[in-house]
Amino acid sequence: VALLDEAFAGIATARAHAEQNLQNTRALFESQLQAVFSQRGEGWKEDPLSFLCNIKHGFAFKSEFFTSDGEYVLLTPGNFYESGGYRDRGEKQKYYCGEIPPGFILEQGDLLVAMTEQAAGLLGSSILVPSYGKYLHNQRLGLVVGKPGVPWSNEFFFHVFNTPAVRKAIHDSASGVKVRHTSPGKIGEVVVAFPQSIDEQKAIVAQLETLQDETQRLESRYQRKLDALDELKRSLLHQAFSGQL
Repeated sequence: VALLDEAFAGIATARAHAEQNLQNTRALFESQLQAVFSQRGEGWKEDPLSFLCNIKHGFAFKSEFFTSDGEYVLLTPGNFYESGGYRDRGEKQKYYCGEIPPGFILEQGDLLVAMTEQAAGLLGSSILVPSYGKYLHNQRLGLVVGKPGVPWSNEFFFHVFNTPAVRKAIHDSASGVKVRHTSPGKIGEVVVAFPQSIDEQKAIVAQLETLQDETQRLESRYQRKLDALDELKRSLLHQAFSGQL
């Protein structure tokens, strides 16, 4: 017991440090994202999203055609990370084998926004569709398309939707108590800031993607440490109760 107490105390300390480092890594990216939109340069403008884009509802695919495997991936809010970005649901992923109406198979790089808060923090989260011809535009998801003549880059506005200010505005105008919902009209009322130059939008995206790659690398590193510490604790318990310690 004394050996286990000492070992578990060390593991708990190491785990606390790794968890803090993981939180600091995520906070660093969020801080940089916030800085980009608060320290605006010349040529930036503010407009309601309704001036800039259209948001299209998804299709209510029939549940009797949901499968655990197949050619077409049925996207849901569960495919969105709370901080934005596409989440592969692995064995929990839903697929669809029924008839698909025209216009609801997504293209690579399409921008989607979650309009239902299936889990805390998901409302307003955005993703860019990973590849062409296999992802379906399901209900509760809005397809965001820039209007003709508007300086619009899906990659840039993906980050716009994931800023704290925009998320808060979407959340505050949503309806519902247990599960909050929004709509294209309510999202359209949210005012956003953006550079009117596509080149500047692309430069900002490149900057954020570089930082995001480094953030994800560090997150993966600290998560592996946490997993290793959990495995060490299980191993020590096994050794203790099998007489090997």
